[in-house]
Amino acid sequence: MTVEASNDEKLVDRDQLPDDYAEMMKTESHHQHEIIMDSNGVIRWKADPFIRRFVDACSLNEIVAGFHANGNGKNSEVYRELYRRMGYSLSGYWEIFYWEVNNENASDYSPSTV
Repeated sequence: MTVEASNDEKLVDRDQLPDDYAEMMKTESHHQHEIIMDSNGVIRWKADPFIRRFVDACSLNEIVAGFHANGNGKNSEVYRELYRRMGYSLSGYWEIFYWEVNNENASDYSPSTV
């Protein structure tokens, strides 16, 4: 089931996502970040316009390097929240944070509400 979000995106209820995302959604249940389907049919986290402008104006590599310099790796909430607020696709988010090829410590992730 989808709910109207804007002219070119629709909110998607988490319980209506394809089964491919079921395990990830169990781990991502500690926050209420909205999920949308964009005009191309891509399922993604709903973007925060300020964060999109910020990332577009800066280098994502520099932002990530700053996270690492402060001890925030791919299993930290601040790192993951950035990608959600950027409006990353759920498939890309899974690939970055849950696929062991890109996050060798993916199984160590423990969600927090911080």
